[in-house]
Amino acid sequence: MIRDTSRQDTKIEAAPLWKNPKAIKSTLALGFAVAFLTWGINAWHSTGSVDHTLSLSRINIAQVERGNLVRDLVVQGKVIAANSPTLFSPAQGIVKFSVKAGDSVKAAQRLASVDSPELSSQLAQEKGQLNQLSVQLQRQKIQAKRQQMENQQKADLAEVNLIAAKRELKRSELSMEKQIISLLDFERSKDDMSRAKLEYRQAVQNAELEKESLTFETQTLELQLSQQQLQVEELERRVRELDILSPVDGTIGSLAVTQRSAVAANTPLITVVDLTSFELEAAVPENYADDLGLNMAVAINLGGSELPGEITAISPEVINNQVIARVRFTEAQPQNLRQNLRLTARVLLENRNNVLLVKRGSFLDQSGGRHVFRLNDEQQAERVAIQVGALGLRQVEIVSGLQEGDQIIISAAEELESAQLVALKK
Repeated sequence: MIRDTSRQDTKIEAAPLWKNPKAIKSTLALGFAVAFLTWGINAWHSTGSVDHTLSLSRINIAQVERGNLVRDLVVQGKVIAANSPTLFSPAQGIVKFSVKAGDSVKAAQRLASVDSPELSSQLAQEKGQLNQLSVQLQRQKIQAKRQQMENQQKADLAEVNLIAAKRELKRSELSMEKQIISLLDFERSKDDMSRAKLEYRQAVQNAELEKESLTFETQTLELQLSQQQLQVEELERRVRELDILSPVDGTIGSLAVTQRSAVAANTPLITVVDLTSFELEAAVPENYADDLGLNMAVAINLGGSELPGEITAISPEVINNQVIARVRFTEAQPQNLRQNLRLTARVLLENRNNVLLVKRGSFLDQSGGRHVFRLNDEQQAERVAIQVGALGLRQVEIVSGLQEGDQIIISAAEELESAQLVALKK
């Protein structure tokens, strides 16, 4: 008979867990693993969203503050003569210069003369016509006096005939009352009286009408003479202008033609430069052309000092992506100015008070002024969308996105191009 195996097994009592070395090791290993995993997860949460790490020595940081922004523009320019008139030939002829380029001249000094035979001949003809009209006017006045005397004589004779007819009629009336003359003779006396009245009245009227006609003809000749006199005076003025005089004190800039050249009317001959009055000709970039305006203030840098000026003219055309503006000195002109001297000027475009400002930096070029990296309390810089306003020479206006006291990165770095959050380290 086969017995069971109950007698072959030996019952072993289970030992407590704290007395088991293997269990203790396993528990400790599991605890360390959980702790390390928790630390890794926390570390990942704290640094996992940081895109890059930048050293503070590689960046420039500026603080947003409130103040006044002067929007200006620095331009380069050259000093030019404000007054440099060009003189032209008044008529066709041969020009003869009395000066050379570079000579100093005074106002009203003769610079050149133009010999114009055509203009001189025309003046002589017009003067002859003027003398002829003057003689005709004198002849007309004499003729008018003679004609008026003849008309007055006719009127006087008609008046004498009228008086005689009145006397004859009165005699006929007396004779008719005494029956000395016939009725036919009396009627004839009355007819003679009526004829004499009519002739006298017509003679007086003809004399007055003839007088008006002679006066009108005399006035017509006087008007023709006056008109001819104006033409002669105009030609005399043009002949006087054949002597070209300097309009200002200055220097001869250039001669447009050579000596004894044949020139047409209105041909440029000579340029006079007034060295007592200068202006600055500044080249302004095209994108600032809309911001320019007349009488806009300009600070001109001369030898380290700033001189006040203002814009007096703006060119309507764009040349080489630039607009030319004329700037004059508003105060006493410096004595050490010379033509073609290169100067720097600062155009004061705009002045804005009590706005948010930040120092200008290369972040404008990198981000286009659409966003910046603002520093937080955890040694990090986060991307923030902003809107910039006026751009000054040293500062930029912040319209939105930042507050007073914020610190931002104003320098450019490759790590900032696509990052959202950047860690900073010393």
